[in-house]
Amino acid sequence: MSISPNERKDHIVYFLLNKIKENGESMEEVSYTKEDFDNREVTQEEVKQHLQFALDSKYLEGEMAEGDGSVWATCKNAVLTTEGRNVLRKDFFKV
Repeated sequence: MSISPNERKDHIVYFLLNKIKENGESMEEVSYTKEDFDNREVTQEEVKQHLQFALDSKYLEGEMAEGDGSVWATCKNAVLTTEGRNVLRKDFFKV
């Protein structure tokens, strides 16, 4: 379920990383729903692809799990890595 660079949407990566950052940079389980994306047009498949991208790129540590119902994707034992913090700072100017 890899995503090509031209398909990647940086705002989705931002919302995935920032949700964990705002909650102390580690969570036993973080679930993502449509509401987490600030009313932007995103699909469940895009969220799953971008979460896998964040894990593969080592922005996050954890394990992806399928969501159910209104939960689009879940990351168990989610930890924002140093690389993930750097991406938030450098690419999104959020500290």
